[in-house]
Amino acid sequence: MHNATLGSVETGETRQQAVPAPFDLRGRVALVTGAGRGIGRATALLLARCGAAVVVNDLVEGAAERVAAEVAGLGRTSLAAPADVSRPESVEALYGAVSAAHLDVDLLVNNAGISAYRPILECTEDDWDRHVDIMAKGTFLMIRAFAPGMVARRFGRIVNLGSYVAQGNCATKNFGPYCAAKYAVVGLTEVAAQELAPYVTVNAVGPGDVATEMMEHEWQQEADRRGLDVATVREEYRQRLLLGDFQRPDDIAGAIAFLCSPLASQITASHLIISGGLPYRFAGTHS
Repeated sequence: MHNATLGSVETGETRQQAVPAPFDLRGRVALVTGAGRGIGRATALLLARCGAAVVVNDLVEGAAERVAAEVAGLGRTSLAAPADVSRPESVEALYGAVSAAHLDVDLLVNNAGISAYRPILECTEDDWDRHVDIMAKGTFLMIRAFAPGMVARRFGRIVNLGSYVAQGNCATKNFGPYCAAKYAVVGLTEVAAQELAPYVTVNAVGPGDVATEMMEHEWQQEADRRGLDVATVREEYRQRLLLGDFQRPDDIAGAIAFLCSPLASQITASHLIISGGLPYRFAGTHS
């Protein structure tokens, strides 16, 4: 017996059946938060290349507009939608802007995030609030706003940005608020996957050390604190990777596109780690 999606051969006749492109997202609308740079920008552009219309969200209006223009340059419908995902009134305005553009979001990527290198005893309440509000609360607010429409239309894909640190025995010192927020995102992912099933899948992608502006900022903060050259810190991070080099934003975007694709229709409540092998060479010696 042949799988119909792979084609079949019948006696006296060969009938070719169309094989759907596994990453064909034409007819879908994606919304990517924090899409003005780094992983968010790479994800917005890859989903557009796969055929999706893309709503580009970023806190910085100019950044959202630049990436939306890049999406339009690929021949896809785009909408720049600047908003602060940590504020409920801003998320409500974002939802209103998307609705006014007559776009029904099918693919929601909660990517917006920040990171600071600082011991817990030196963290302020503002440090804590910004990390938890942007990543954990922001993910909650976006799901609450856009998941009802997905459920009503009986289709949706939600991908949240977790982290390799949000696993047992992987939390990294000097990143207390960040680790706490990412654990919260992964927990929320698992609960939402249960509550929104069977029509909406909810997964998380956990990057490791991705060569982005945010990562460069982390390395600089650590270098300053330890009195080292930033290149030395960068090389320490590189050497702990089993695959020998940092992930690129496109590597994470590829995993997100996979989870949005028909290939992942039976995957939900997962936390897919894209870390180059972390934490298997991590000695935990940073001070």
